Amino acid sequence: SVAMYRLPLFAALGVVTLLTPSSAFVPFAIRGTASAPALRIPSSSAQVLPKTATIARKNIIAPRCQVIFNSNEDWKPDHHQEESGNTDVGDYFPDGDTAGSASDPNAGVGFSSGAAAGSTGGGAENRLGDLLSSKGAEVRTVERQTYTDVKFEAHPWRIDGDFASGDPRFDLTFNTATNIAETEIMVEPNSMTFEDYVAGWTADSDPNWEVTPTEGTLDRRGGAETFFDVRWNGSAVMKGEHFGTLVIVLPNDQFSYTYKFRVTVA
Repeated sequence: SVAMYRLPLFAALGVVTLLTPSSAFVPFAIRGTASAPALRIPSSSAQVLPKTATIARKNIIAPRCQVIFNSNEDWKPDHHQEESGNTDVGDYFPDGDTAGSASDPNAGVGFSSGAAAGSTGGGAENRLGDLLSSKGAEVRTVERQTYTDVKFEAHPWRIDGDFASGDPRFDLTFNTATNIAETEIMVEPNSMTFEDYVAGWTADSDPNWEVTPTEGTLDRRGGAETFFDVRWNGSAVMKGEHFGTLVIVLPNDQFSYTYKFRVTVA
């Protein structure tokens, strides 16, 4: 019975010797390759294996994986290239000579120009502190925008002050002792931002009316009020009533205040 089982095994092993030299087939039944797929041996290395031959497995070594930390370590924004001197940068200093040199203490720290260029604090941190402080701060006067084409026209229905109400701030009496009629009005800001204003009289107003100031900026809503001094600079010989309509225009807000005055010279 043993011979009956050996015969198929020998017949199977004999197949190896009958293959053509171009390729040889190593079956699963060979010891040591039971869990490996069938192998084709190239013709250049094709050999007749003995019945007891075994094939050793080769250890395949995969390439090592390399973990890269700080891949952006050498990156710099454009305004940090070649020490541009731009001080509007992030919260770090460029690599290199952050302490400067004797000839240029600001070299390498981005403070070669600008408000902190004159700082000699000894280090980049001190220079940054000088920049953030009020030391050496520059105060510049901003030129006010001019408004030359403003039209002083009374609002058709909204009157903010009117002599017809009997309010003495708007219904004036000429003072013969001082030869003047004078009053003061107050404008309370109602805009969310600061607003420029221009004050003037309508075309049908008596030419002797004056107002000061004639231009300026109103505070924001909730801020301080703005006061205007209104005068009539006529004379005691100009008997009768003299009318004037004051318009305070906010050019950038497309808004205006309208006040109607009357002065009586007895």
